[in-house]
Amino acid sequence: MIPMPTQLSGAEFLAARKRAFLWDEPRVGKTGAAILAAKKIGAQKILVVTTPSGCGVWARAFPEWWSTLGGFRGASVFGPAMGQPDTVILSWGKMDAATIADPILQKTPWDLIILDEDQRAVNPAAARSVALYGQAYEEGRRLIVKNALVKPEHRVWHLSGDPAPHDLGNLWLRMRASCPEQLLDNPTHGWPNVLKFTDFRSRYCVVRKKLIAGVYKDVVFGGQHADELNMRLRGFYLRRTQQDVGIQPPRYEFFPLTPTTELRAKLAAVGQEPKLQALLDRIEDGETEDIDMHLGVHRRLLGTIKAELVVEAAKDAFEDGVKKLVIAYWHKDVGDILHRGLAKYGVVRVDGSSSPNSRANCETEFRKPRNRVFLGQIEAAGEAIDLSPANELWFCETTFRPKDMHQMALRITNVGQRRNTFVKVCTIEGSLDEAMQRCVVRLWNSIRQVVS
Repeated sequence: MIPMPTQLSGAEFLAARKRAFLWDEPRVGKTGAAILAAKKIGAQKILVVTTPSGCGVWARAFPEWWSTLGGFRGASVFGPAMGQPDTVILSWGKMDAATIADPILQKTPWDLIILDEDQRAVNPAAARSVALYGQAYEEGRRLIVKNALVKPEHRVWHLSGDPAPHDLGNLWLRMRASCPEQLLDNPTHGWPNVLKFTDFRSRYCVVRKKLIAGVYKDVVFGGQHADELNMRLRGFYLRRTQQDVGIQPPRYEFFPLTPTTELRAKLAAVGQEPKLQALLDRIEDGETEDIDMHLGVHRRLLGTIKAELVVEAAKDAFEDGVKKLVIAYWHKDVGDILHRGLAKYGVVRVDGSSSPNSRANCETEFRKPRNRVFLGQIEAAGEAIDLSPANELWFCETTFRPKDMHQMALRITNVGQRRNTFVKVCTIEGSLDEAMQRCVVRLWNSIRQVVS
């Protein structure tokens, strides 16, 4: 493996710090940088927490990257037959109090803990967050870490391509755990004390009361005082974009699909949501947490109808010369329709039921000439997978979380990708789906501009 300059500088940045945030965009090379840094500091006992898809990636990456500086280091995925390895990889899906109580995790004197895609633990009240960082009391004024995985004495490196997936309030828990002194008041700079989560969110988020299902809830509408927050984090984080390493961003566009007469009849049977405009307004306002309760059935049915159109459009694309194609979806039955319809082109598929081995091998399988289609469930396949053999990705379905779409879209980009890349959001012309997709993409675009 030949490190990129950004990976070498990223490794230097991490190695120089006990606690650090490496927030490079996906495909910039955070995994290699972290392993090089671990080698540089001479870490003996290493724990990596990553996504289910990332477990196989890290297990393969350790021997590859470690050997660039001489020597060999293997890694084992956490499990009952693991033994006593020096490098352990733990899935976020197993991050709970019962797992953390395992003697191997609690009693091993870790030299280094790497939290990959650590935006998966940003809610201070969530069980996963408590297991990782500890129990917050008095709204965060105190953090009880006795039974937590991360202790104050640990060296911890946080890796994330999307550190604030929903709003700036997502940054509080990681700062509370790894640089709490930066949350205290600073008279010199005029910073208030934001050690408590409610104070932090009030300072850096625009929060308003909104009537939802008859109950007034706090809803984050945007951010504020971003420059001040950036100053608090200065020296603790490093972020480089794909363009910094020569990766060109994808081109985004809509892909309108015209339904047949038969499918128009199915669309008519789905019906129209009587409160559609109000629901679309909520999407644009960022109120997406419970939107599936209102549009979930519609989205699934529209997805199954659209999948039939996407199958036919994909066949046309292959006839027109497209070599490989990535199609992203959300619902399992939508994936099933796509799989059946495109099976003759060779399909590699990753969803929530995929085994760790199949996730680890999916990149290799997709590179084989006989496999021209990659089907990825957005949440399961949106991280730690290189799909750059294709330069075109279609969203058969989308989600109301722009972070998920951003991560998925970047799967087809890579420093070795020499072609223009295209991301297309499929829409059914003249339907509820078209209005909904345009609403979702407007929200996505605004966040992509800020992230970029």
